[in-house]
Amino acid sequence: MAQATIPENLNTRLLTVLSLPLMDRLHELTILFDRCSVRQIQEVFPHIVHSMFGINGNPLGWGLRTTTQENSPMYFQALNHFFGVCGPWMHLCHRLLADQYKFELDINLLPGKFVAMLQAGQNSMFYADLINIDPMRHQVATLSLNAFDFYVIHFVLHALQPLHSINPIAMQIHNVRCKTIYLKLVAEYLSNFLPLVPDARIEPVHFSTGVKAPQPLPTQALQPQRQPRYIRIPSSYRNGGNVSGGGVSPNTSGGSGNTSPQSSSANACSARAYAWRSESVLHFFVDIWLRYDIESEHHLPGSDFVRGVRTLVKQIHFFANGAQLDHSSLCTLRKVSLSMVRARILAFLCGLIDRWPLDSSLMVVLELWLSYIQPWRYTMSALDHKIAGSLSYRPPISSHFDSFIIENLIVYTHIFAVLLPHFERLDFTVYRNAFMLYRLATMFAQHDLVERLQRYERQHAGNAYGFDSPQRQVHMLNKSHSPGAQWNSVVPASHTAKLFSQPMQMQIQKFLYEISMARNSVLREIAGLRNAIAERQRSDGFLKNIFNKLFRDISQDEVTLREFSRIPEVLRQCIDAFCRTFNVDQANLSMHETLPVEPCPPASSTLQNFSFFDTSDSLDTSKLNPHQMSLNASNMQPIIDPALLPIQTNELRPVVRILHIISDSINKRYGRQIQAFYLRNDYCGKVARQLLYAPMTEQWFDKSTGNADMREKLVPPRLCLRPLGSFPVLATIFCAVILGKLLWGSSITGVMLLCSILMVYVLFLALFS
Repeated sequence: MAQATIPENLNTRLLTVLSLPLMDRLHELTILFDRCSVRQIQEVFPHIVHSMFGINGNPLGWGLRTTTQENSPMYFQALNHFFGVCGPWMHLCHRLLADQYKFELDINLLPGKFVAMLQAGQNSMFYADLINIDPMRHQVATLSLNAFDFYVIHFVLHALQPLHSINPIAMQIHNVRCKTIYLKLVAEYLSNFLPLVPDARIEPVHFSTGVKAPQPLPTQALQPQRQPRYIRIPSSYRNGGNVSGGGVSPNTSGGSGNTSPQSSSANACSARAYAWRSESVLHFFVDIWLRYDIESEHHLPGSDFVRGVRTLVKQIHFFANGAQLDHSSLCTLRKVSLSMVRARILAFLCGLIDRWPLDSSLMVVLELWLSYIQPWRYTMSALDHKIAGSLSYRPPISSHFDSFIIENLIVYTHIFAVLLPHFERLDFTVYRNAFMLYRLATMFAQHDLVERLQRYERQHAGNAYGFDSPQRQVHMLNKSHSPGAQWNSVVPASHTAKLFSQPMQMQIQKFLYEISMARNSVLREIAGLRNAIAERQRSDGFLKNIFNKLFRDISQDEVTLREFSRIPEVLRQCIDAFCRTFNVDQANLSMHETLPVEPCPPASSTLQNFSFFDTSDSLDTSKLNPHQMSLNASNMQPIIDPALLPIQTNELRPVVRILHIISDSINKRYGRQIQAFYLRNDYCGKVARQLLYAPMTEQWFDKSTGNADMREKLVPPRLCLRPLGSFPVLATIFCAVILGKLLWGSSITGVMLLCSILMVYVLFLALFS
């Protein structure tokens, strides 16, 4: 097919296209890619990549980290189609591989720790054909990357931008932990280029078979900043088997020293033609993400970045666990992938935990750690059970993972010791915090894991397995970091004690006593809520209770009771799990409501029921004791208009949205008349107060500026038709329609009868109110 006419000034045309709205931009770029030659696209390719990720411009770029299925479903699908592994953009990147053209990347755009790795000469041979040395300074100046690598490294770097600190949408995504299109693409790229199944096909398949052209090594080697360490390379690496370290790949037969140079070279080239993309993806993701300098950065990374790292860890577990069944050129890369993560994961986790705030968002960090230390969850067998819907299935810990547990023993023990003080300061009367503790407790409650940890911890004291002990690993970590680093404070000597020692058991017993106290407090709250709800229902009477069940939303007390009712059982299971793990006697813990209440100084009647939302001058907060402060802090919840709450499971979504639009239009048009009727003191005012929502003051916390500032908004009396969208009300209307059709031959008659009964009931309520 003949190509269409090429624009004379491609740069001008590109600037015009990049300024279009997103949907038009993607469409026009797809057409432009088809019309232009490879040489023409090479000229504008870096500008397109910089526009995508906001290099030297808007840091949001094309909104990959702010677009979700919920807030922009159309943009989400369009970006997914454009950037997917089989989409037009990835095909363009592979199309540009034909003549092995290189794009220069200034190292000033790279993270500091990653640049320090390159400058110190500590990088693997993977970067040997990528780095360009400044002949005057004898330092790395730029990286020469093909089109695929140029895009992937920019894609990886985009996750390091602290967008949640500068953009309200990114802040909302950080708080509610939505799945952006960026996270979806991360999972898609990793699962494609680091496949679980050995014979999986890596897309795109049809592209130039040429691989990265090896750059001539510099005549003068880099001078490392400290004494280099030499690694003993297995024979399979020297025989053309090193995918990740030496720039060539293994033979499909495993590599043999007896092959001729010609056949070995041919096999290595053909092997790398298949594996080099996986090699690039693995190195860029691991070396850049796990070298994020958390200690020196002003802003913490967003929760979407931590979830992206967790996706990387999970996929590398899948990738590494397939090494035994893989006889292709990816086999060696599978074997070394996990060791690349292990070299950086402890420092990364300690830095995150040290600075992460003490709230329910700590769950993303906890899940990252739990995913790394449980590789047996990411095997083909475990995946088959998950696909089959077996939710209760727990994969066994086979002897194949013993070496992983030994090599990562400090990641199990030290991170637990670092996390424990953080958990001791959490409020477990909040369900999300209780569930976070439950995830930690159930992981360590696995019998076969606890038995292994205890055995290996005892044997490590004598270095019986030939691996470094936890104390030795901590010592080497502190030596390998600069004197100004925070590792001497992050890894204190006290935390190198054994996990199953007597001091740790005493600390766990004290912690479990605090959990038991929290559980008893929740039980008392539940009893008080049930009594309050029962008293209110007795005062309302039989008819009003039936009316409320059919046409009114559940009250705030019932919502709180439903939330609280889940907490005692979760905390009980946590206590049981920790007692089994650390051999703590439950008889020393009180599980009853008769537990004596924590003593606190007597307070005046003014301070007993105080609130931080109280703006009056009569409250002297300087007289509050810490116990009262903590109780009020745990009860500080935003107050939102019930008409604006998220759609519940007992409501029909499209009907509720339509009713909200109608109610909002009526309130805007007749707001003054509605308010006047509500404020009348006669019988009409009583009827209006039965039908309308009462005025209220909305209170919420605004975190768009990075601080939790309280905001207030006065909401006047208003009409709300939302209760008509619940399933019980719709079922009642449907029954009235059927009854009218059967008895009187008219559905309208049944609906009118229902409305008459409700009107009479409302009039009686207004009369006796």
